[in-house]
Amino acid sequence: MANMNENFLSFLGAPAQRALLGELGISKLEDLSRYTKKDLLRLHGFGPSSLPKLEIELRKLGIKLKES
Repeated sequence: MANMNENFLSFLGAPAQRALLGELGISKLEDLSRYTKKDLLRLHGFGPSSLPKLEIELRKLGIKLKES
């Protein structure tokens, strides 16, 4: 995984990165535990193909998305 201080969402495409950083203000992967899959999929630029990539990286850190 990318260095957490330098583009920690680098495994995602640019639109998904912008959605998480811009719309949710995500500053670290741990912040995602406050959101459900539905929350993320509602974001403009965050599509269904981004979700599995995100979940893989979160699992590596022992983090899960919020249950709906």
